[in-house]
Amino acid sequence: MDLYKTSFNLFKGLVKKNEKFFKPLSGDLRRAHITIPMEQWAALTFFIAIVSFAVAFPIGVAFTMLLGLGMMSFLFGILVAVFAAIGGFFVTYFYPKLTADERKKRIENALPFGSLYFATLAKSGFPPHKMFKVIASFKEYGELAKEASKISNDVEALGLDMPTALTRAMNRSPSPEWTELLAGLKTAITVGGDLGTYLEEKADGFVSEYKRRLEEFSNFLSMLMEVYITIVIVGGIFFIVITSIMSSIGAVSVSLLKAINWIIVLVGIPILTAAFILIAKGMSPIED
Repeated sequence: MDLYKTSFNLFKGLVKKNEKFFKPLSGDLRRAHITIPMEQWAALTFFIAIVSFAVAFPIGVAFTMLLGLGMMSFLFGILVAVFAAIGGFFVTYFYPKLTADERKKRIENALPFGSLYFATLAKSGFPPHKMFKVIASFKEYGELAKEASKISNDVEALGLDMPTALTRAMNRSPSPEWTELLAGLKTAITVGGDLGTYLEEKADGFVSEYKRRLEEFSNFLSMLMEVYITIVIVGGIFFIVITSIMSSIGAVSVSLLKAINWIIVLVGIPILTAAFILIAKGMSPIED
């Protein structure tokens, strides 16, 4: 029995009681291309929370005992374990949405270049399903190539007509821009229209939007660096200086200040640095 089914057997009661809370998971899982039933993924969030608590508690206690905090170690261990459990629950809950958002970003980053190629193929006389098959062969388009491959497979392997295949792709698409392009293609195919002209106009719009996002990201990155230097580097040094002064005048327990400084250096600064890196990566319109 796999982890998902085991989790569901253990927590199906909690899942059913909180069905409304977990309902958005269905769409997120579909857009993330995660083929796990919503109920099983919801149960997994409770399982991960309990495992996180069990793992974090002894680590938190051991860490604070090494710092010589005595009985405070137990309370600190519980506090760390509770935060770890809450964090594990929400990370698991939002993982499909984060994955779908990452797919959305990758599709929209590739769309300006892919749409130009779509327009070229359409003007060359390629039928729609052949255009998607060609785009699917260009792996450098990443998620866009995967989406094109699914549409091509729906037509060639499942025997669906092009409008139906496009409708299926629109329903699972995490990107509004990709959905809009597919909707326009569906309309042009259904009622008739010049695919080449339509795709060329869309490509021009996507390229202009991509240039605008590049400029915005450049400005945002400059601001982010200033914030990082101010908060993490200058702020960290300032806090250590202040705590050193407080310990010298005996205002606060030296062992407590020592523990706080260790937490800031070993946990706080690395977490903040990772957070800034993730923010910059998430905002970047440039593929890896």
